[in-house]
Amino acid sequence: MASESNGQKPDSAAPNSGVVHRVSARAPSAWGAVRDALAAVHNVAALLRNEGVPHRTILDLLPELRSSGGELRAAFERPVTDAAATEVGVYGSGLVAQLDALLDAVAASGDASTERAAQAAQAGTLATDLEACADLLALLDRAGAPVTTEVSLNLIAREAGRMSGTARGREMIVQFQEASPDCVISTDPYVLAPVLSLLSACTHAAGVHAVVLRAHSLPKPGFVTEAAQMADAALPTLALAVTSWVSPSASAARRVAEQIGATIDLAGKRCSIQLATRD
Repeated sequence: MASESNGQKPDSAAPNSGVVHRVSARAPSAWGAVRDALAAVHNVAALLRNEGVPHRTILDLLPELRSSGGELRAAFERPVTDAAATEVGVYGSGLVAQLDALLDAVAASGDASTERAAQAAQAGTLATDLEACADLLALLDRAGAPVTTEVSLNLIAREAGRMSGTARGREMIVQFQEASPDCVISTDPYVLAPVLSLLSACTHAAGVHAVVLRAHSLPKPGFVTEAAQMADAALPTLALAVTSWVSPSASAARRVAEQIGATIDLAGKRCSIQLATRD
């Protein structure tokens, strides 16, 4: 399995097909447009970094990039009643405004390398933060209408790399300590798996560079992220798709946990989620 370094296959069945093909409570086409818009923002950052790309070429792409900004603005400004989604939307809209200002600056600037380098750095930061906000909204959507199934606690962690979010994110390698014994829980893996990425991102943002994800079944099933110790060196690794930890990430994670009946603690260097047990 791609997300596990030791190559062993999980000892439990994967989530059923009804879960595998559903990404969000919203129409897949809506998030497809958002993903395309995010890809365009990442592309402009790459073009600005590449000094071999003529400034004229970038100017020719500005109308398309402004259209991408409109797609993102529409996603962030859609009517919602959930406070956490509102917070993400407001923050994301502010990022889109920054993107608009950046595109205006690119249009007005010449081909000065120092100015272009600064614009490339800003575009890259905006791309990753916009991506994080889009993932948070998609996760909140999904958590509002979860599709539960019975799944192994350890399997969720092993599969988290391919179930984490709608955008690309960056790959983050974490050590993984299995729950022993393992247990079966009733949850939506496509909600819980991105939460594991959020826990890891929160711990990393607190200054922990070597993160370990620990699963436990007792006294209640759940997960912990914290700094890896020397004794964790022999543990297998997982590759998680992690987006940047932005201002509304904590509120969104707490709201998602609430929606699946879990308790979450975002203490920074040690984060945890405790899951509801089956009746």
